Amino acid sequence: MVQVKPINRRALRRYGEFWRALQMVGNALAEAERVAAKATDNQPIRGQTAHWAAATLDEMKSATKKAKNSLHIMSAAAKKWEAELVSREWRR
Repeated sequence: MVQVKPINRRALRRYGEFWRALQMVGNALAEAERVAAKATDNQPIRGQTAHWAAATLDEMKSATKKAKNSLHIMSAAAKKWEAELVSREWRR
């Protein structure tokens, strides 16, 4: 009979926290996409001088797309290594 190693509760909890953090980042990126979709004008308000530059619409879309791709890669790796991550102790 094959014995299954007991799941390390601490490692399982930490993996759950990690997975929730990935979901929160995904939600923030979705919100950033919504904001970028609504953005149409990067000009300063009349009468005000801009002392800083805001990202252009294309820059916001590009940054969001890159971040989403990175998040997708990280999420896929987390799922691939889930069994390993929950069975081992996480180091700080």
